[in-house]
Amino acid sequence: MLTPADREHIEDFVERIRAAGGDKQKVRMIALSELSRVHRRKNPNTGDFYHPTTNRSLITEYRNIIRDELGENAPVLETFRYSTARVAEYRQHQQEQREAQHHNQRPLNAQEHVERAVTLLNYTNTLRWSTAAAIAGVVALTGRRPYEVGCVGFFSPDPADPARILFSGQTKTRDDERAAAVYSVPVLAEPKLVLKTVGRIREQVDPAMENKVYSQRFGKEVGNQAKRTFRDANEDPIIPRELREAYAAVAYHQLGNREISEVQFYNEVLGHQGTDLNTSLFYFAFYVISGSDV
Repeated sequence: MLTPADREHIEDFVERIRAAGGDKQKVRMIALSELSRVHRRKNPNTGDFYHPTTNRSLITEYRNIIRDELGENAPVLETFRYSTARVAEYRQHQQEQREAQHHNQRPLNAQEHVERAVTLLNYTNTLRWSTAAAIAGVVALTGRRPYEVGCVGFFSPDPADPARILFSGQTKTRDDERAAAVYSVPVLAEPKLVLKTVGRIREQVDPAMENKVYSQRFGKEVGNQAKRTFRDANEDPIIPRELREAYAAVAYHQLGNREISEVQFYNEVLGHQGTDLNTSLFYFAFYVISGSDV
């Protein structure tokens, strides 16, 4: 999510590029100077440089806004991008992050995790409605992203399998075909409860709301609700992004079979079809235990 300061920097950058007009050298120098500033930023709380993943995400936001404001083929995009050296740095960081995660998996009690989600949805549907709680609970049971649950996702019964739902509206892809594709998604509890909850969310939240507006209105609240409700077997809180990882682990534990590898199963239930398996490797964060293992 963009901070107000980030947004101000991007708006100022776009205006400076506009003012440079057709002066290619000036555009290039402005872009290189801004890229340097992005990579030299430090976290004010720690004094450390931001991670490559954070910088890459910010540069992606810049490029998206540049396309919106200046056009898909704006010349500045040729310069304002991740350099080859930075791409190598980013990939190295990703590899190290993935290896660390695979060596430090977190224990998760599958039954307790599902029961917490069901209890949360039953409470918010019958006693005290909370949009944030509803979103967190549906994310936990379906593995969809909070923005997909809160706004843009389409959920419906799967006539071929009553234990699944049909889902479309995947985000985090620039592929319109993948975004519109319909997936059959396993649900960790009663699909009717999920569909009922999503229906109520749609009554409360405008489905056309932009992601950045959704994040400003609901992001923090959903995060707090997730951390209050969901915990691993060590009693460490689970944040919304990690709910997708927990979902995949529990779904494989409940539904996986020996004919399909665990990474391929993750790839399919998380909607990574059409990509290599590398993306799914970042979702191996939990291993499932039973109550007797605690």
